[in-house]
Amino acid sequence: MAADKATGIDPKRLVVIFYVAATVALAIFFEKVLAIVFTYARWNDPEVFGSDWTLTTVLGFAVAVAAALITWKTPKARTVSFEIAGELTKVTWPTLRETRAATVAVVIATFVAAVILGFFDYFWAKLSSLVY
Repeated sequence: MAADKATGIDPKRLVVIFYVAATVALAIFFEKVLAIVFTYARWNDPEVFGSDWTLTTVLGFAVAVAAALITWKTPKARTVSFEIAGELTKVTWPTLRETRAATVAVVIATFVAAVILGFFDYFWAKLSSLVY
């Protein structure tokens, strides 16, 4: 509990935000899958709430919300979610400066590796052209 108070982030809030984000992502996925199924089955996809909300959109969101509610009502899933969120509040996240320095190091290392591999590729291509 002391770690929760120190960071100011309530683990329950993190879990709820994750569930909402996962529900939206799952709804978009189900909408696309259902749209493909409707297309292959040559079924009509009528508009339900204007041109943006077709039957596949409504069904996709309904299935995603149902899945989220079922998962939320499962005690083991909720307990594990709260435990994970509690552990995430204990993580020491890097600062913007540290993140920027690590990103620059990765970009430079990638560039150096690309140059070295390019040199080897050029060398072996020249050597192969002499042999073959």
